[in-house]
Amino acid sequence: AHIGIMVEYGIALMSKLDGINRHSFNNFRLRIGINHGPVIAGVIGARKPQYDIWGNTVNVASRMESTGELGKIQVNTSALECLRNYF
Repeated sequence: AHIGIMVEYGIALMSKLDGINRHSFNNFRLRIGINHGPVIAGVIGARKPQYDIWGNTVNVASRMESTGELGKIQVNTSALECLRNYF
């Protein structure tokens, strides 16, 4: 279900951006990569703590986003399997 929520959020972001573009002189577009798998997560920094995630799953999602088509959400096979019963 969490992947479905992520996809819904991505769709909502794109829709909101379309509305912003319609009412401005901008033509902002998104591309989104969603991967599914294990990650390492934690807080780094003592003075200015930041939560971050690392791992191959994160790296693949980043590559999917950077090579994806504008206006599209790209998911890997594992994420697609999780989405089959969601939509």
